[in-house]
Amino acid sequence: MKKSYAVLLAGFFILLVGVGLGFNQFMSYWHSKHVAKVLTVPFSTAASTGVNPVAAPAQLISGKPVRFQIPALHLDLSVIDGHYNETDKTWTLSKDKVQYAVSTPLANNAAGNTFIYGHNRAGVFKTLYQVKPGDEAVVTTDNGHVFTYKFKAVYETTPSDQSLFEYQGAPIMTVQTCSGIWYQNRQLFTFTLEKVV
Repeated sequence: MKKSYAVLLAGFFILLVGVGLGFNQFMSYWHSKHVAKVLTVPFSTAASTGVNPVAAPAQLISGKPVRFQIPALHLDLSVIDGHYNETDKTWTLSKDKVQYAVSTPLANNAAGNTFIYGHNRAGVFKTLYQVKPGDEAVVTTDNGHVFTYKFKAVYETTPSDQSLFEYQGAPIMTVQTCSGIWYQNRQLFTFTLEKVV
């Protein structure tokens, strides 16, 4: 009886190890299919590549984002203010809304990187990884303007990478959510401005 119990216990242990090893392989495969190219240069450099410089607009149009949509993904989310806490190095987060980083430029037709971020969870950005080149993102502002952006590229980086705040150039929008097997990384989705009304 003791021998069969020991064999059963050893078999169970081997099964657990096999599942554990298989789980890591499965998660690595899943991660490789759902993540972006990893940044090898600062985000501000990568985001500038292929963005056509624009002449100064005849009239500056800007506004604070209050609504974010990606019609192709059926995303339609409220946008609230997001703040960075210098003390604990964290951003404010909402479980059901996305946030506009108030330290970045307002949505505008002149220059800069408007930064919107949110959780990688159902009801927020769980399906964001499915966005395809050419898909549009629409941002409505507090003063009634509607900015239409087109998806350009996605990059993966670490939470400590602050280079997205160094971007200078034509108006873009960066949308960020968590990525990685344990959500330890950040995916940065870059959109270029197409039009504003």
